[in-house]
Amino acid sequence: MSSLKFVVSDLDTIAAHAGRNKQLAELVKKALAAIEKNDHELSDPEVLFAPLQLATKTGTVPLATTALDCIGKLISYSSFSVSPGQASGQDGAEQAPLIERAIDTICDCFQGETTPVEIQLQIVKSLLAAVLNDKIVVHGAGLLKAVRQVYNVFLLSRSTSNQQVAQGTLTQMVGTVFERVKTRLHMKEARVNLDKLKPSQSSLAVDRPDDQSNIESEEGNEGASDVNPRDASNGGGPKLTLKDLEHRKSFDDSNMGEGPTMVTQLKPPKRIARSISEQSLQESSPEETSESLDAEDEVYIRDAYLVFRSFCNLSTKLLPPDQLYDLRGQPMRSKLISLHLIHMLLNNNITVFTSPLCTITNSKSNEPTNFLQAIKYYLCLSITRNGASSVDRVFDICCEIFWLMLKYMRAPFKKEIEVFLNEIYLALLARKNAPLSQKLTFLAILKRFCEDPRALVETYLNYDCDRNVDNIFQTIIEDLSKFATASVTITSGQEQQYENNHFRPHSTSEWQIKAVFPPPLSVAMIALQYETDTDIPKEYVMKRVSLDSLVETLRSLVNWSQPRRPEANGVGGESESRLSGDEVRESIDPSASEYPSRIETPILPSTPLADDDPDQLEKEKARKTAMTNAIKAFNFKPKHGIKLLLKERFIPSDRPEDIARFLLSEERLDKAQIGEFLGEGDQKNIDIMHAFVDTMDFTKKRFVDALRQFLQSFRLPGEAQKIDRFMLKFANRYVMGNPNAFANADTPYVLAYSVILLNTDLHSSKVAKHMSKTDFIKNNRGINDNADLPDEYLLGIYDDIANNEIVLKSERALAAANGVLPAQSTTLAAQVGQAFSNVGRDLQREAYVQQSEEISLRSEQLFKDLYRRERKNAEKAGTKFIPATSFKHVGPMFDVTWMSLFSALSSQMQKAQNLEVNKLCLEGMKLATKIACLFDLATPREAFISALKNATNLNNPPGIHVKNVEALKVILELGQTEGNLLKQSWKDVLLCISQLDREQNAPTDTNSSRNSTHSDRRHRPRSNTVPPGVSADIALLFRSEDVIKSVDRIFTNTASLSGEAIVHFARALTEVSWDEIRGSGSNDSPHTYFSLQKIVEISAYNMTRVRFEWANIWDVLGEHFNRVGCHGNTKIVFFALDSLRQLSMRFMEIEELPGFKFQKDFLKPFEHVMSNSNDITVKELTLRCLIQMIQARGENIRSGWRTMFGVFTVAARDPHESIVSLAYENVTQVYKTRFGVVISQSAFTDLIVCLTEFSKNMRFQKKSLQAMETLKSIIPRMLKTPECPLSRRFNLNPSAGDVSVTSTGQQTRTSVEEGFWFPVLFAFHDVLMTGEDLEVRSNALNYFFEALLRYGGEFPTDFWDILWRQQLYPIFMVLRSQPEMLDVNHEELSVWLSTTMIQALRNMITLFTHYFDALEYMLDRFLELLALCICQENDTIARIGSNCLQQLILQNVTKFTDEHWTKIVGAFCELFERTTAYQLFSPSTINSMASISPPPNGLEFSGPLSPGVEASSDEKSLKSLKINGADENDFPDQEASTPHTNGDDDSLRTPTASTMPQTPITPMTPQLEEFKPSSSLQQQPIQVTAARRRFFNRIISRCVLQLLLIETVNELFSNDAVYAQIPSSELLRLMALLKKSFLFAKRFNAEKELRMRLWREGFMKQPPNLLKQESSSAATYVAILFRMFGDTAPERQGSKADVESALVPLCQDIIRAYIALEEEGQHRNIVAWRPVVVDVLEGYAAFPRDTFAKHIKSFYPLTVELLGKQMGGDLRGALLLVLRRVGEVGLGIEGMATPAQNGKGLAASGPDPEWRNSALSSMSFEPRSAEGGGMDALSDDPSTRVMRRMS
Repeated sequence: MSSLKFVVSDLDTIAAHAGRNKQLAELVKKALAAIEKNDHELSDPEVLFAPLQLATKTGTVPLATTALDCIGKLISYSSFSVSPGQASGQDGAEQAPLIERAIDTICDCFQGETTPVEIQLQIVKSLLAAVLNDKIVVHGAGLLKAVRQVYNVFLLSRSTSNQQVAQGTLTQMVGTVFERVKTRLHMKEARVNLDKLKPSQSSLAVDRPDDQSNIESEEGNEGASDVNPRDASNGGGPKLTLKDLEHRKSFDDSNMGEGPTMVTQLKPPKRIARSISEQSLQESSPEETSESLDAEDEVYIRDAYLVFRSFCNLSTKLLPPDQLYDLRGQPMRSKLISLHLIHMLLNNNITVFTSPLCTITNSKSNEPTNFLQAIKYYLCLSITRNGASSVDRVFDICCEIFWLMLKYMRAPFKKEIEVFLNEIYLALLARKNAPLSQKLTFLAILKRFCEDPRALVETYLNYDCDRNVDNIFQTIIEDLSKFATASVTITSGQEQQYENNHFRPHSTSEWQIKAVFPPPLSVAMIALQYETDTDIPKEYVMKRVSLDSLVETLRSLVNWSQPRRPEANGVGGESESRLSGDEVRESIDPSASEYPSRIETPILPSTPLADDDPDQLEKEKARKTAMTNAIKAFNFKPKHGIKLLLKERFIPSDRPEDIARFLLSEERLDKAQIGEFLGEGDQKNIDIMHAFVDTMDFTKKRFVDALRQFLQSFRLPGEAQKIDRFMLKFANRYVMGNPNAFANADTPYVLAYSVILLNTDLHSSKVAKHMSKTDFIKNNRGINDNADLPDEYLLGIYDDIANNEIVLKSERALAAANGVLPAQSTTLAAQVGQAFSNVGRDLQREAYVQQSEEISLRSEQLFKDLYRRERKNAEKAGTKFIPATSFKHVGPMFDVTWMSLFSALSSQMQKAQNLEVNKLCLEGMKLATKIACLFDLATPREAFISALKNATNLNNPPGIHVKNVEALKVILELGQTEGNLLKQSWKDVLLCISQLDREQNAPTDTNSSRNSTHSDRRHRPRSNTVPPGVSADIALLFRSEDVIKSVDRIFTNTASLSGEAIVHFARALTEVSWDEIRGSGSNDSPHTYFSLQKIVEISAYNMTRVRFEWANIWDVLGEHFNRVGCHGNTKIVFFALDSLRQLSMRFMEIEELPGFKFQKDFLKPFEHVMSNSNDITVKELTLRCLIQMIQARGENIRSGWRTMFGVFTVAARDPHESIVSLAYENVTQVYKTRFGVVISQSAFTDLIVCLTEFSKNMRFQKKSLQAMETLKSIIPRMLKTPECPLSRRFNLNPSAGDVSVTSTGQQTRTSVEEGFWFPVLFAFHDVLMTGEDLEVRSNALNYFFEALLRYGGEFPTDFWDILWRQQLYPIFMVLRSQPEMLDVNHEELSVWLSTTMIQALRNMITLFTHYFDALEYMLDRFLELLALCICQENDTIARIGSNCLQQLILQNVTKFTDEHWTKIVGAFCELFERTTAYQLFSPSTINSMASISPPPNGLEFSGPLSPGVEASSDEKSLKSLKINGADENDFPDQEASTPHTNGDDDSLRTPTASTMPQTPITPMTPQLEEFKPSSSLQQQPIQVTAARRRFFNRIISRCVLQLLLIETVNELFSNDAVYAQIPSSELLRLMALLKKSFLFAKRFNAEKELRMRLWREGFMKQPPNLLKQESSSAATYVAILFRMFGDTAPERQGSKADVESALVPLCQDIIRAYIALEEEGQHRNIVAWRPVVVDVLEGYAAFPRDTFAKHIKSFYPLTVELLGKQMGGDLRGALLLVLRRVGEVGLGIEGMATPAQNGKGLAASGPDPEWRNSALSSMSFEPRSAEGGGMDALSDDPSTRVMRRMS
């Protein structure tokens, strides 16, 4: 110190005023002498301090003020910086530090409010100098003493100025303490960073894992509970309440105290080292080690802790009601200054509280604890005691403190924040009687909260996604929505006043970044009103603040949802485990600029960022939602809710114990519903109720307390039986826990009833006269096992119930929230007294205070219980806080709140007339739409967009106002910014644009040209006429340049939309366009074409897109052109077609690569319009559009040819000749000029199809014939065109000879044939099958088979298979149709059958013969086809089939191999089987009552032939020929008479027949007895139904077809070549068929009774018989056997003996049967059998001599018998031959047989031609030529023909 002049001056002043105080004078003199001795330098501070200390005790104002001033100056100059060891007292004892004694001296001068004002002021100044000294820093007790004394001056001083000075000083003191800590933290951070750069040195273990875990474990103490993990999973432990916060002290400072006063020398701050070497030099001093610096830091942090704790303790003092509202009183001023200082310290020094480097040592565990963790208890206690205060000033500052906690300390205060919100602030908003000023204050806090994106997201993650916590974020939004939609009456002037007072441009909130200081709290100024806007209703202010908050919420969510926000899924390295500097925004964390290290040091991350897993959190949220829904279901219907809870596994099982445990622990369940559920009489409910009560523990509890606990768990139901069950179980449970309480369980049972009645009686307002104590005692006499309970005990119960009603806590809380006052007395006197006592009282305030106290008391009790359980719990886990890092959370957040946001914004947007409010709502709607679009939330997106569309009011022009125009601007902006995400909502946007265009154009504006592909909306002519109903101002706004540019920008920006988005846009535009067109009708308004023109524009804009995107677009646009092109208004159609033509011309300019089909798809609308339009002008325009494209862009057409030919194909079917001619001319022109291009573009098939349609147009035969000739000419030209692959083959081998190809080549060739030959041949096939003109059809048939015959040699086998399957065989598919169709007189069908099909069948045989070598493998297919024809009921078709079968065999007889003959004979086997009328023996045939419903396919040959049908060996065949001539009934019994199971037989099988065994029916069978007439009278004719007649006709047809087959076999074997070529084995198989047919007919003819029954059933008009079948089959059979017997070929000789053994008995049987015929009654039989007998006799006569002689004994008697019959010349001649041969051979008379007769031999053994012509008598057709028949053959009924023949 260079000079102490000010000390000398002050000492002189003190000496002058010392007066009689000698001690003071001496000390002053001594001090002056010391100063003089040391030349005005201070050697011993004690010398100077002694007189100054004594002067302050004199009580004289001048002396005291001078001494205090001098002490303050000395402290400021650091004169008292002597360490304690340097000074000692007179007795040698160590003295306190001089600085401490100086502070004590200063503080001792204040004697309360009586202290002179001057001394008060000087005390404050001196203490401020002591605390603010920047050279020596006072710590510990000295610091706290100084702060406390200034605090006392502020409270006790009567001087307003001193109060203000003391307040400012106090603020500066505590601020300095924390500023010093902040400086130390900066220095400590620098050291930590340097240690990280020195791997060789041990770094400061500040953030080491064990320290961090210790911090977390300290936090964990507050979050632990005594529930085990299983209970936690079912809902966690009890919730935290306010009272718990008062006991959640995890930092032990019990041994800390204030500590001794310490002095540290504050060193000047060092320059920040720019390199490691500089830092090393700075740290080279040995005294500055890391440990010493950390210890020094601890001193500063301890000061901050002590100061902050002191003010927290001061703020928690409870005030009595009389002091609560006295703002000028010392208690209230003390509370306010403490709270304001707490707020200031938190706000201005938040880094001190949040930095992990700021730690303080725990005095118990001696472990470092985070500063925030240390002060948490005191801070929470302060908010708990003051947060719900009814004093607005206290409430406001507590809200500010809570906001800082919510803003900066969410992680460590996670549970506390939940408690504060649920218990205080959100509950405040729900209370109806809460002061509006307090609600408004908290709403302002919520508005700040909503402006912080990170706070919003983390609140959602940590509360709404936690099953054990209420949904805080959702609740906040819902509350804000409720306030925003509240109905408030307000004038326009008040609205404007609010706008003027609250208008602030949106910018970074300044409150976040500037320091705050306490307001003036002196007595004179504290009571001043600080509220503004007194004229504006608070309800309206709340409404506006809430609306602002909702919009700010949406803005925050939009900001957070930016895709550039990093994902933290734990897949990255360490650099990704914490936020980077780019991720922290100033608006989110303003303190980052103040404390840069916060970027690198996260805010107490309790959990790693990997916990922010959006998918997992969504699952947890879904689980929580499911739980909420299940609880809601229970509260509505308990049984349904229990089922849901069990299904979702919230209740582990359906055991009563598990259900009861859940009902008891879940607080959200409705107590009344629990009571109803448990009170049900079902056994399961009773079991649950018993388990529910057994869960409670009443041990050592008073009866009333136990009853209270019991009745708090549910609401007692009203039904007596239910109550009785509850009371019985309660009494039982109470006695079990307290066995000595009562005599038995009946006592508590009765007493419980009595207490419940007492509770109702005393506390019900409906009871006029309440129960007295005497009455209560009287009611309970003798209930303790006939003994009385003590009166004192009963009176105690009475008083307890009277003073404390038994009522559910939830009901009491609900009543408090609803502002329901306690029930008042109902007597008149009580009401009068109450009225007088209420005079001058604020009843609402008292009610609010009372309710707050009740909630506080209840919360305290719950918190005590919770804290007790936490102490008992051994395992304590830290509180898990999830930091927000992913933008994906915004979607779920919006999804759970969008309905609340929508209801608030949409309702206010509709109701508000204030433009500012409307703009605010529109801004919110816009932001909400962006979120919904970004996260693809369809329902909210459509809701918001639809609301915006309705807000434009464009559908009501007279009602459009400025606010509607603003809504239009918003929706246009969304169209520009959210185009890729709007999806289905595009329609609303485009609908608004469409309606806007309608308003922009006057009705008379029809001159606007709309025929160009591109149109500029900015240059569209605008009408000067204002549209009707729209004001001029609105019209100007609609036509403003901004609106027009916005609309144009939407359409021009479509080129930049994504592939999916452009499809949605196109679909929406087409829908709007269709609405315009549909709404226009026949009107030709320009508005009709607006969207249609826009379709053309966007098509042009997007035509350069990649092809797969463009294809998706055109799928939508093309469908729209399809619809528009078929519209009734031709003007619209012309516009659409012209637009489509322009687009097509533009599209054709783009080259299409080979293999693509975009042109084909693009031109499809032309084809659709051509197909569906009925207007000839539209069709002609369509054709001319295509013609123009061919002429202009023909060289660029690729796949488009196919669609063009499709259009021409449709035109070919048109009924108008002009259309057909125009189309045909252009098709032929394309064919002539561009045939090669057509082939190269794979349009060859389309060209063929097109010409085919021209050929089938029956209206214009000339064009059809021309088209057919063109088709014919295509084949040679195709083979010569270089583009056709077939041309190369024919050029290499023009002779079309055999070409040997490999299998690979064959496969390739097959594909070529399918591509070219197949379409041409199919064209002919199509015409011949479906053509209506006979000449065209005939030409097609001829050209078809000519092409096959000429070019078929080149076809590979695979292609022949394809031709057979798809073209050849389908010609005859009509034969598989219903038989009824073939019988009906259809002229066209009959002509087709008699001409085309018959010719085709013959051509098929020609084709097979011509290409036998290539087609021989198809023999079975041809046989199947012929069998199909033969099996037809139509006589002509059957005979043509038979004839063709003969031709097939005859023409190829020399080519057939044994395998072929096997197939042929197999076909005959199948045919004989299918045509055998087994149904003649079926009971259903002769039973008129049987149901007749045969399948419709009749005699259809439905299955393929079996080529090897029983290809038996020779032995088997020969064996089948053996016939026992003596037995007429020799016939295979069951197997022979029962048809094989095949489709054809099923066609004649009725349902009755299918279920009955088909056994031979004889006259004696019992089954037939049922069908005989019941009387001997003549039977009435039976009425045959049409179905039964068809059934009979098919049986007859089978018989006729069998005769036809026999005739065919007979004619075939009349041919020597056939007989010579067929193998013997196959011939014998064929003989077996004839034998079987013969025996079948013989058997039927023998069943006379059966035939009579059939006749009576209406089968025929006379008894049927199979005489002709029997005789003809026998004749053919015998003739072939005779020929085989006489054949000398070696192959035939081998079977001669078997033939003989079969032939001789048969011949004898035939003769014997003939002899048995009667001349009179069986004349027809004689006529039928006579030729057969002649053949037998002639054949026998021709036997070789030995064989003839061998059988003379058998034949001669029969021959003699024949002499007795009438005989004609033929029979007589035959007998003559036999007798002569007998004479020659048997009698030895030579020369009896003439040479001529001998030469006849076997040549004459075949059937006579005359017989052959008459072979089909009886049940057969009349013989006619194959060519004959025609319609007669088709329409002639077989039964008619049979009857005609038999007549």
